[in-house]
Amino acid sequence: MKKHILLASKFCQGEYENNIDGEVWRDTFEYLIHNLDQMRLNKSRIHTLWTVNGGHIRRKIKDDNLVLAVLMRSLPGYSGSGLNLYRGECQFLYKDGMIGFCWTPNIEVATQFARGLNALESGGVLLKAYAPPSAIFAGPNDHSINQMQEFEYTCNPRLLHNIEVVQWFERLHEYENA
Repeated sequence: MKKHILLASKFCQGEYENNIDGEVWRDTFEYLIHNLDQMRLNKSRIHTLWTVNGGHIRRKIKDDNLVLAVLMRSLPGYSGSGLNLYRGECQFLYKDGMIGFCWTPNIEVATQFARGLNALESGGVLLKAYAPPSAIFAGPNDHSINQMQEFEYTCNPRLLHNIEVVQWFERLHEYENA
């Protein structure tokens, strides 16, 4: 069996493979786009996989359109109301219009990402947006609430309204010495 087909089966069951290069992940997501209807999806486990490893997968695939196409069909869905959410983003991604998928109603959590992990390469930016229900693929799962305490909503950033910068953060100097 080809690597991308095996990885697609694992992804559909919420199993993450760390040591897979970006080309195989891209082939896997291309395969999923064309075959999701024939595959058995464990949307709850895929949601947890995405909550924990989505950033790694996104960086490996390097194609937000492809990631978006799979997420909108493989996550559990959302039935709540619209809400204001925050995201700590990398400055270079924000400036390139590549805003990420994972948002939180907790400004403190988003600030931690904006001034920490997402400030490593270029500095961080704290964003605020209104997410109508149609923009939200999934609300927080148990892992996001109880273990990570991030209360993560997975959203289509293209459907968010009124995205605004709340605060800019300088690049972390520790990254320069790494």
